Amino acid sequence: MNVIRVLLFALWLVGCAGMPGEAADPAVATPRFSKVPMWTSGTRNSGGDGNARLLDMDRDGDLDLVTSLPNPRRWVIFPNEDGQFASKPSWQSATTTDCDHISVLDFNGDGWMDLAGTHESHCTLYINNTGKTQSVFSVRPTWETSVVTDANQIDFGDYDGDGDLDMLMASGLPFYGLALFENEQGALASRPTRRIGMREYSETAIFADVDADGDQDIIAAYSKLGTVFVYRNDRGKFDQGQLVYRNDRVRWCQRLYCVDIDGDGRREIFCAKGPWGPPGASVALAYPGTGDTALMRVVWKTGEQTGYHGFDFRDVDGDGDLDLAAADWGGRRVALYLQHDGQLSTDPAWSARTSGPAHEVVFGDVDGDGDLDLAVGGVDQAQIFENLSTK
Repeated sequence: MNVIRVLLFALWLVGCAGMPGEAADPAVATPRFSKVPMWTSGTRNSGGDGNARLLDMDRDGDLDLVTSLPNPRRWVIFPNEDGQFASKPSWQSATTTDCDHISVLDFNGDGWMDLAGTHESHCTLYINNTGKTQSVFSVRPTWETSVVTDANQIDFGDYDGDGDLDMLMASGLPFYGLALFENEQGALASRPTRRIGMREYSETAIFADVDADGDQDIIAAYSKLGTVFVYRNDRGKFDQGQLVYRNDRVRWCQRLYCVDIDGDGRREIFCAKGPWGPPGASVALAYPGTGDTALMRVVWKTGEQTGYHGFDFRDVDGDGDLDLAAADWGGRRVALYLQHDGQLSTDPAWSARTSGPAHEVVFGDVDGDGDLDLAVGGVDQAQIFENLSTK
């Protein structure tokens, strides 16, 4: 009798699982990505640390790819043709120095996406469509800094509220620290106009409205000290900075991000720790909620042996919250972390090998099928991993 009851109960469960309305929503299913790239730039050296950024260069509705190539070192754009990238670039810059990072932004607010280059010697701007009706990039920079410094990262924001974009630079030798290049009447200064914070090696710094008061603060990491500082903005003036995190064991932080990952109205700070120094976990930081003067607490942490250099944040599985893609320099891998019920997973839902150390990663629907693919920039080449969820 007990056996019969167990069998009947099991059949009832199977029936319930197949009832209309009870099946898993395909819109929030775990996305499936290709294990091998659908496209590569086909080089053995990137001409820098490895770059991959997506932009609709010509405003034709699809995403093109900007990266870097060697021999000679230069920035290049591979056009997207009906959902597939061309084998040869449609634009390339003049020969330049080490191609460290490339940023995509509409610097002058004309609706055309521009490019900003970070080099281990100087910084550049390539302005798109200067008065034309189609995409036109010059081979030489429209603007560049006149100082020689180890420019580790640049970021753009309207810190002084005058309606244009200023530039922040995190630097090593010989400047050591954070520099502002102010925008005056549409033109960036070629030399730093203000120094922010301490005179110390900084690998990464970004503009972000940390305290949600409507202006652009600065978050910076100092690698020799293993610290993260927040410099708060008060009507265009920054304070002396507040220490919000310290890690004496894994001092290096390759990139910072400020994202409201859980949708609670307060932004978290994500630190991509990178492989320099002892291997160690990347972390997300949040304020305790009892005031903004205390150290931030770790609310998310990756595995100890990861060496993540870059992140990107999008809703890749269609469930309404942000997920995270990570470029692993040390592990030569790209990984995807999904968020469910306000919690970002600490184990990747998907990962794949890259042909070289992975430097940058970015989401984008490159093939126009309605889901988000992944572009990865490695020290050897750029690669595209296809999202197979809609196939």
